[in-house]
Amino acid sequence: MNGEKLEEATCFKFLGATLSKNGASTAEVRSRIAIAMARLSRLWTSSSISFPSSSTSSTSPM
Repeated sequence: MNGEKLEEATCFKFLGATLSKNGASTAEVRSRIAIAMARLSRLWTSSSISFPSSSTSSTSPM
């Protein structure tokens, strides 16, 4: 470009997504899963959220 040689990249970030030279999205999918798991892990271990136990949520016939 204008007499300068451009560097060829194997992958790069564009608008928050990782784009690869060959079009594969494996790295992007792995990255998004890791982010989601980290956020879910914080939610699951949060002490400010409580979930009903299975014994209190079911009713037994008398």
